[in-house]
Amino acid sequence: MADQTVTVKMAEMGVVSDDRRLKTILGSCVGIILRDPEKRVSGLAHIMLPERHRSDTTEGKYADTAIPGLVARVASQGGRAGSLQALVIGGAKMFPLGNERIASVGDQNVAASRAILAQCRIPIVFEDTGGTSGRSVTFDNMTGAVSVRTLQAMKGAGA
Repeated sequence: MADQTVTVKMAEMGVVSDDRRLKTILGSCVGIILRDPEKRVSGLAHIMLPERHRSDTTEGKYADTAIPGLVARVASQGGRAGSLQALVIGGAKMFPLGNERIASVGDQNVAASRAILAQCRIPIVFEDTGGTSGRSVTFDNMTGAVSVRTLQAMKGAGA
């Protein structure tokens, strides 16, 4: 049997409308899963930073561009914007020492994601954020089940 998992890497987005799963690994990054539970269309964005920097056009990298972009992608696969639910995962403090702005990037990613989801009127139905450890996330599009595993600390990790 073929692998039924779509792996979403940093600054990427993926959408499924069948029985495949979405998967990513997060550190200070935030994973936003948007799903239409009736139409069974789901998307995952792997967000690295809260807001777009000047000329960078990488849509999936920033909360302020990835979330609206993911809404559009889910809608293009049959999901309805008014029926979307959000799952917010990640945002760990992976860099506890040194520059506080860098140390708090996980918190900034979570705060920006919450604010944008509120602006889009998308309710958050699941959240697992913060802490100091990375997470492995798998989302089953058919059942809506999410599996979040806490990863052991890795030296030099920061995704």
